[in-house]
Amino acid sequence: MLVDTHAHIHIEEFKNDLDEIFESASKSDVKKIITVGTDEVDSKEALEFCYRNNHETVDVFASAGIHPHDADRGNDSLLTLKELVIDGGYSDKLVAIGECGLDYFRNNSDKKSQQTALDFQLQLSQDSGLPVIFHVRDAWDDFFGILKNFKNTRGVIHSFTGTSREVELASKNNLYFGINGIITFTKISEQLDAVKKIPTDKLLFETDCPYLSPEPLRGRRNEPANIKIIAEFVSKLRNESLKEISKSTTTNARTLFGLK
Repeated sequence: MLVDTHAHIHIEEFKNDLDEIFESASKSDVKKIITVGTDEVDSKEALEFCYRNNHETVDVFASAGIHPHDADRGNDSLLTLKELVIDGGYSDKLVAIGECGLDYFRNNSDKKSQQTALDFQLQLSQDSGLPVIFHVRDAWDDFFGILKNFKNTRGVIHSFTGTSREVELASKNNLYFGINGIITFTKISEQLDAVKKIPTDKLLFETDCPYLSPEPLRGRRNEPANIKIIAEFVSKLRNESLKEISKSTTTNARTLFGLK
């Protein structure tokens, strides 16, 4: 069995062929999917999606958070998010806070707003007991600087493309690593080496669909079924069997997100 720990299947791109998406996922042995919220409105849509789309063989869960690109939405959005998490009544489907974090590459929101939103959501994680799905790009030092103020935070660095240095730092903080289609087409040797060094009990797979399709499907809409392509690539990269890596990443997803 495989788990897609980071998808966006609740958005418009999938509304016309959801049945086919679920069937394709099931045939590829992807039995659990986490669809990820990116602001307070989108997060509620992700959670509602889980209740509207119960599939026979694929379980869907959701996260709720404010993406760093949307961090400048202000305090009201953060308070609405908190209400959604604490009092929304979604506890059986809500498995994480996020995605949230810091993105200094695009700077769609100013750094101060991003840091404030991350700080708020880390506290929300502690208050709710939920793990965090982190988005970190070109902001490692500030990210780890903020994280140290929140001891024992559980979470995953989504779409991890860091180096061995970041693997070491994140591992010291007991974080997981979400690996997606980027690994199948990156030309950066440091990224490939870093994935080899991720501890077996901290590795997760994700698609980030509809984005980041793996080779040989680049340019097409990504979907959860493509987790199998990523798993096959990483198993060869790490010299592990597909069976072993499927089992360990599924166990890791269950452990971090409390999936049943």
